Amino acid sequence: MSKIIGIIAVLGVAAVIGFTLFKNKKEIDKNNTPVDRSNTAVAVSVASVAFGSLDENAIFPATLKAFDEGNISAQTSGIVSSLNLELGQQVIKGQVVGKIDTRLQEINLKTAQINLKTVETNKKSAEINLNKLTADYERAKELYENKAGLEVNMINAKNAYDNAINTLENAKNSYDNATAQIELIKQQIANANIITPLSGTISAKNIKQGEFTNPGVVIASITNIGNLKASVFVEQSKVYQLKTGQVGVLTSTFFPDKNFTGKIIFISPKADANHNYQVDLLLTNNEGVSLKAGTDMFASFGTSKKENVLQIPKTALVLDHAEPFVYVLEQGKAVGKIIKIGLTLYDKVEVLSGLNEGEKVITNGQINIKEGSNVAVLN
Repeated sequence: MSKIIGIIAVLGVAAVIGFTLFKNKKEIDKNNTPVDRSNTAVAVSVASVAFGSLDENAIFPATLKAFDEGNISAQTSGIVSSLNLELGQQVIKGQVVGKIDTRLQEINLKTAQINLKTVETNKKSAEINLNKLTADYERAKELYENKAGLEVNMINAKNAYDNAINTLENAKNSYDNATAQIELIKQQIANANIITPLSGTISAKNIKQGEFTNPGVVIASITNIGNLKASVFVEQSKVYQLKTGQVGVLTSTFFPDKNFTGKIIFISPKADANHNYQVDLLLTNNEGVSLKAGTDMFASFGTSKKENVLQIPKTALVLDHAEPFVYVLEQGKAVGKIIKIGLTLYDKVEVLSGLNEGEKVITNGQINIKEGSNVAVLN
């Protein structure tokens, strides 16, 4: 009897545990069931499509660059025997600032000059000998023609004369070669001079006296900031209004009370990946402030206004579309529209087509919506 009671108790406990597990599973399954939020309204901000004026005096970030920069390199390989360069030093174009060791070339030059003297002596001797043999041949020929000399004497004189001509030609060639060799060695010695390619300030020094260098290795760099170049990247809606020779105004936060003027010298024929075009302005660094390359500036290209421009906030544009795209609020839902835009200035975008005055474009919250999403306006 006690065994039966024990079994019944065990079965009871098992039943309670099984019921509890079943109940817990139902709760877990309920919690894991996806919640349908398709009809939940997404909070957004909107703005009206409206007509207004746009100030086209756009200001673009610019960076100053040295208009003229260059590197000092050696023309020949060797040990740098002298180098008179220091950072910040002013140099002028064509200045000799160092030299490659030329001791071997100088020895070769002396040897070549001694050889030239020998060759020159041989050339003079050949000229004297030819003059003598020319006279001998003319005399032997005259005697033979007048029946007063033997033919063999004339032939021998002619052969000696021909040999003298060949000897003189060889002596002249040797002289020319010796002269050319001397000129070549002199040029090698001249090429050993390290010369500045332009005027400016030494802005970098990479090689020291006593080090080995090769042609093309940068020994030092020169930066000339007498003229500066301001590089600006201008959006496509503005670049077509610019032309070379046009004057722009440059400002800097470092000189808040001063304006600088620059003339456009280059407009890139090709846009970058962001549809911006490089525009370079040339300015002379003599307006009372010594500007430095690398300084951040701002550039503007004149002021004009467009009236009655249909426009929207720039934040309304959805960035992950190939074409300009916005969401419009229609009866509590988000409706996508492809639009055509013109000027993009500061926080405003000119709308050329695709929207009408008075429509509401979504300016915040687009990341959480899709076509047909329910939306709730916060502002």
